[in-house]
Amino acid sequence: TLKPGTMSPEAFLQEAQVMKKLRHEKLVQLYAVVSEEPIYIVTEFMDQGSLLEFLKGQYSAMLRLPQLVDFASQ
Repeated sequence: TLKPGTMSPEAFLQEAQVMKKLRHEKLVQLYAVVSEEPIYIVTEFMDQGSLLEFLKGQYSAMLRLPQLVDFASQ
């Protein structure tokens, strides 16, 4: 489900429709959205797992500030 106070389900679904059209080798492809509660998104497989788990994991010590800023700006 969407976290309370983030955005309305309607706004999320509208943004997801735009995201489904985006294509780039550096972007995780959004395949589908389940629009009924709870709302789910279906993306391509990420072999390193989620970004959050990647940042918390064994590779976190190798990341430097410029890389983290680059992640945040995207």
